[in-house]
Amino acid sequence: QLIVHSFGQDFADEEIVLCDDETLTLNAGAGYTSYTWNTTPPVNSQAINVDEPGTYTVTVTNTFDCEGSKTFTVLQSGRATGADFEINDFMGGANSVTVIPQGLGTYEYSLNGGPYQDNPVFTGLEAGEYTIYIRDTNGCGPVYSDTFYVLDYPKYFTPNDDGTHDTWRIRFMDRRPGIRVSIFDRYGKFITNFRGGSIGWDGTLNGKKLPSTDYWFIITLENGREVKGHFAMIR
Repeated sequence: QLIVHSFGQDFADEEIVLCDDETLTLNAGAGYTSYTWNTTPPVNSQAINVDEPGTYTVTVTNTFDCEGSKTFTVLQSGRATGADFEINDFMGGANSVTVIPQGLGTYEYSLNGGPYQDNPVFTGLEAGEYTIYIRDTNGCGPVYSDTFYVLDYPKYFTPNDDGTHDTWRIRFMDRRPGIRVSIFDRYGKFITNFRGGSIGWDGTLNGKKLPSTDYWFIITLENGREVKGHFAMIR
């Protein structure tokens, strides 16, 4: 007759996530006659508290003098603490953004409260204001949120002093003050320039109203990229 004294499935190795700024309790379980953890120095208690990732192994002895060991692999994770955005805008409906999270975790992303995805790239974006939500896949919280802006230029404006489209400006440009805009006539003559906080161009040069026609622009983005194009002024 063969009698086997097993430590059971409860003594199988484990992987546990340690969130930043937290402490974990690793518990080998009750009922053993001795405990030895591979810490420095060794600890001879049933449980230990850890605040760093690593591999923690406990060796125990049961009442039959059988010796067994269990390894806890503690993995570091954490909430997102910030985010940078690589925005590829002024592309019509083909605008995109790549989210670059800051933090110790593994993240997934939701745009404007939509479904979460593992991919930090969002494509097919129209010009506008967006809110990104970033959560740790291991459950470390809270969820981080931030706002970014996708820009595009208007194709025309109507400076008729009627309060509608009276200036040519880029919506949400004031949220990205590092952007510069220069405007020229069809012959390349410089007319004006402005930055994000400006109300835009009112269709005049030295106080004189310029004629209805197409005008050209160069938009210099924060990373030095230049966007060139033209728009119509309609009086």
